[in-house]
Amino acid sequence: MSMKVKDLAALLNVSSATVSLVLNNKPGLSDATRNRVRNQIIALGYQDMLSNEPKSEKRDDRNLLFIVYRMRGANAAGTPYFSQLYADIIEGVESQVSKKGYNLMVSYMDQDNLQREAAQIRNRSAAGILLLATEMSGEQIELFLDLGIPMVVIDNYMDSKDFDCVTINNEQGVFEAVSYFLKTGHQEIGYLHVQNNANNFTERYFGYLRAAQRFGLRVVPDNIIEVVTEQGGEAVYLELKKQFEKRKHIPEALFADNDIIAFYAIRVLRELGYRIPEDISLIGFDNMMLSEITEPPLTTVQIPKYKIGVLAVNALVDKLNEQTDGFMKTEVKTKLIVRQSVYVRGANIKN
Repeated sequence: MSMKVKDLAALLNVSSATVSLVLNNKPGLSDATRNRVRNQIIALGYQDMLSNEPKSEKRDDRNLLFIVYRMRGANAAGTPYFSQLYADIIEGVESQVSKKGYNLMVSYMDQDNLQREAAQIRNRSAAGILLLATEMSGEQIELFLDLGIPMVVIDNYMDSKDFDCVTINNEQGVFEAVSYFLKTGHQEIGYLHVQNNANNFTERYFGYLRAAQRFGLRVVPDNIIEVVTEQGGEAVYLELKKQFEKRKHIPEALFADNDIIAFYAIRVLRELGYRIPEDISLIGFDNMMLSEITEPPLTTVQIPKYKIGVLAVNALVDKLNEQTDGFMKTEVKTKLIVRQSVYVRGANIKN
């Protein structure tokens, strides 16, 4: 007889990490706690889940597994965007793991090999997992929660799931963008929204609506332009061209869910005869390297990506050392980077 680690943890009123350490006979608990939980497991009839293997050697307890998930594989469309956006997160993780004295194992997964790779993780001798889950669904994240290994999720959050995470304060970033548009004299603010259920884009959507409510702006449904980005590259350009060509009116200011959308929007709008930013102003999100060299340079929301990686490692190390109950969500503040893609319409801008 067997059951999921998280369900057993709930039954015993302890953390999944505690149950995992007991089941796998690994160090990290006091003898009193270990014996108490072990005896409860046996009393409930789940002794078949207990490992008879000796405790792992200390070197195993210094191994952290960093899982980088991408919806599409290495050769699929959109990968360059992912690579540019998350290189700093990966660098932050690698640097901080070394500073903390742990060993890092890295595993790249996509939607085709996810279930197979997740099933093999128990053989990786990892004390904890860092999961870069930007494009993952709740069901996919649950594959790793069921392993019962201490874990911190990076760049994703689900109300219905219990896990520690470090995320972007998306709503705050959108609020800054809308606020800057208003300060520069723009009243009609449209939105280029990625038609995707990824958590970041969902939070940015609600951030746009709440910013409009906060400033008393009327939300015009036709000014929320949904864009499909799954094919990446030129497909995004063609989608935006189709969207803009059929419109009789385009808002004087556009907030884009990410920089890629903003880049292609600038290209299409120019081809249609609009001046950027004199006719239409744009703000992106991510502060990719191309933002500085596009014409005009793009005003955008910067994510402290390196810091996200550092904070995630710190959270996981604390979790391994303290074995505390409860779950933590850390949101990292963004910063608006002002460049030349927003036209100042006679407003006074104060630093």
